[in-house]
Amino acid sequence: MRNTLLLVKSATFIAIIFLVIYFLRMPNGLGGFIHFGDSLVFIAASLVPVPFSLLIAALGPGLFNLAAEGGAIWFPFTIIIKPIMALCFTSNGDSILSPVRNRVAPFLAAVINTVLYFIANMILFDGWTTGVAALPGLLIQGGGSIVFFFVIAAALDRLKIKRMFAH
Repeated sequence: MRNTLLLVKSATFIAIIFLVIYFLRMPNGLGGFIHFGDSLVFIAASLVPVPFSLLIAALGPGLFNLAAEGGAIWFPFTIIIKPIMALCFTSNGDSILSPVRNRVAPFLAAVINTVLYFIANMILFDGWTTGVAALPGLLIQGGGSIVFFFVIAAALDRLKIKRMFAH
């Protein structure tokens, strides 16, 4: 029963993350876009244990890549990078922000995102110049994800949402 409930919660997170990225993304003025999907991956990884959090991190953003025009080239990178980011977080603790780890994790996850997508840009587009050109957008994405995570996590902690996700 426990695993069934975790699968249902995971599927719900996957769907929400996909929909948020698909419908609420905003152009960053640099040829890309920013979205709050990473923040929701962080929230999920703070509420749902591994390996479920890794599944959420891979499939929510990964499915977006497959659905978005021109996004499929990012799919193999996303399903590797996003779970690595999720590993920075823990679902242990009484609240999302109560373990110190979850207060440090968004910063580490943003660095991981920036470095690994920098490398992905170099691989996909054959060179340093595309990697460097992607850095401002990656930094904006990382910064926005950090801010949104703390805002949402604080609100959810006030609602004591962690009780609903006790595992």
